[in-house]
Amino acid sequence: MDFRQYQKIFSIFFAIIFIGWGLFTIYSTSDITHEDLALNFIIVIVGVAYPLVIFKTYLSKILLLVEGILLFSIGMIYLTFYPKILFCGIGTLLVTASVFINHKQK
Repeated sequence: MDFRQYQKIFSIFFAIIFIGWGLFTIYSTSDITHEDLALNFIIVIVGVAYPLVIFKTYLSKILLLVEGILLFSIGMIYLTFYPKILFCGIGTLLVTASVFINHKQK
């Protein structure tokens, strides 16, 4: 097996672990805070996005845009002031990078 096959297998295990981790922590605790919900949502997003980029490489630019929008919206909706600034900043950077990458190709 070459490196690409190992990377595909690793991405499947990575997705199972991250999605399971994100969902298990939601169901295992009795009191869920906004920070827990936001963190688990991000863990699930990362668990879904990595295998998509590995198996469907043409989706990498649109996933960058979608993840940026989701990070920005999670930061605005769920988090308190200082984490909100961090998440909104990272989300804005991802959206800006995606727009520049797509604009550069045209």
